[in-house]
Amino acid sequence: MRVRKISALAVIVAAAGLSLTACGGNDGSSAAAQSGTSASASSSTGGQGTTGASSGTSGDTSGGTGTGTAGSTGTGTGSGTSGGTGKKAAARTGTTASGAMCKTEHLGFSAAPAGVENEIVVNLKNTGSATCRMHGFPGVQLLGADGLGDRGPDAARTDTTAPAVTIAPGEETRFLLHYIPDTSGSGKTYTKLAVTPPNETVFDVMNLDGLKITVPATAGNAPDVYVDPIGYHTGTGK
Repeated sequence: MRVRKISALAVIVAAAGLSLTACGGNDGSSAAAQSGTSASASSSTGGQGTTGASSGTSGDTSGGTGTGTAGSTGTGTGSGTSGGTGKKAAARTGTTASGAMCKTEHLGFSAAPAGVENEIVVNLKNTGSATCRMHGFPGVQLLGADGLGDRGPDAARTDTTAPAVTIAPGEETRFLLHYIPDTSGSGKTYTKLAVTPPNETVFDVMNLDGLKITVPATAGNAPDVYVDPIGYHTGTGK
């Protein structure tokens, strides 16, 4: 009888152990399944989605379209959206431009204060019917009231990097003109400009629209007028 009781007790203890082991196994399987599901969700919508967005942003900065083409839904969405923005940005200013070169005859010229002392903004508006492009520095010469009969100094180029610019019909691009004003009281005043667009040989004589540039009558070792490249701003002129 005593042997039988010990055997029965052993059976009960073994059964309890198996029960606890089964409970632990269930918890482990549940945790593993949950972990697997979480990793799968992260793979399809989290980690790679973030990478795709980052890749798209990089595409915006460089004017590209992003790099994510394969992978999860997150990657495709991020790269596709940002890539589109990159293309749109490159169509205005960037490293490449589309359309034929802008011609002087299809440009309207006007001047406005730059909001900074001794600087003038020169606007170039696409008055043609097709999109055109520009890249580089314009040629600029100061003119007096008598126009070509009263020529002043040519503007020297700054060291600003020139972007590629695309201008749709009705849109404008601009450049900045800087000058060192006369302080002697015997300088020469100019009220017009002769502007030659980049890669053009024909210039346009434009009024400064009430603005005046007064520089020393005789130039020293350094020029008194400087010009930035085309592409200071593009848009509708607001």
